[in-house]
Amino acid sequence: MKTTVTTFALSLALCAAAGATAQTRRSVPASAADTVLLSETSDGNYIVRRALVERQADSDYSVRYLINLSTLDAALNGNTRELAELNSFVSAMMNDSLVKVNTVVITGYASPDGPEALNERLARARARDFRDYVDRKYGFSKKFNVRTASVAEDWEMCRTLVAASSMPDKQAVLNIIDGPKSSAAKEAALKAMPAVWEYMIVHILPPIRRVAMTINYDEGSLVEQRTRIVKPKPAPKPVPQPVAEPCPPVNVCCCGEIDETINGIIVEMPDPDAGQFSGNAQGVRRAARRDIRMDTEVAASNSHEADRIARQEVKAAKKIAKKEAKAAKKAEKASRKVARKLSK
Repeated sequence: MKTTVTTFALSLALCAAAGATAQTRRSVPASAADTVLLSETSDGNYIVRRALVERQADSDYSVRYLINLSTLDAALNGNTRELAELNSFVSAMMNDSLVKVNTVVITGYASPDGPEALNERLARARARDFRDYVDRKYGFSKKFNVRTASVAEDWEMCRTLVAASSMPDKQAVLNIIDGPKSSAAKEAALKAMPAVWEYMIVHILPPIRRVAMTINYDEGSLVEQRTRIVKPKPAPKPVPQPVAEPCPPVNVCCCGEIDETINGIIVEMPDPDAGQFSGNAQGVRRAARRDIRMDTEVAASNSHEADRIARQEVKAAKKIAKKEAKAAKKAEKASRKVARKLSK
């Protein structure tokens, strides 16, 4: 029952598949799996994790008893095969340290025919008999929590077998079983149908005289997961950037040098030693006086024009005011006229 696979997903899938396969026979998973991490190591390029996957399950076994008897007959009607399968399961369970038995429930059953008190005694006796069998063979009661129960007059199992059979007057039989009559009255009604009762004696009632045993246990599986270590990709090499040529100094031009200390307009002054210096100076002064006069005349002309425009604007404003006053008087006169007419 110990299983080692390469991934957790695969292991759980195998467990589910195994549970589904066993369910068709007897073993039924009772709850979801519980995973406990045991170790985590490295192996070359892999991380190896080992875990214990635990789940609850149960195994069911059923053996038949002869009518009115509570002693097991190992050779009776399929009991040999059932007991062999039980023995195989118990042997594997005892040798597996990952299996832990929680409870063992042994239930004795009696068929619904016959007196009720007798059926109750037979059901209890059959449960005790099979408990003694597994105690002698496996020591169950010393190792596990073993409980016994009993069901007399198992009409539920009887109905299930009748519904699945091809017996005569099946619907009538089902109506009797489902009816409100007592157990004794149901038996009498069925015995009143000879063909039906003969079929039940051979095919329906014998399988009901039985003992069923359910072993509830926790089982574990050792699982190994191998995960490849993802190495980081190497960083891309930097792309070489073109080297920009340095800008030329401010005072350097493609065609010569510029003196960056010069600020403003460069005026080429006459050479004082040239003889024309005094004459040129007088010309400059005359030109300056001429420019001043021209600026003064322009300023005076501009002022006169501004005064003219201002006077025109004042005159236009007065004209507009007179028109507005005249219109107001006319409107007032019309209003009084209308008022006189209304008063009349």
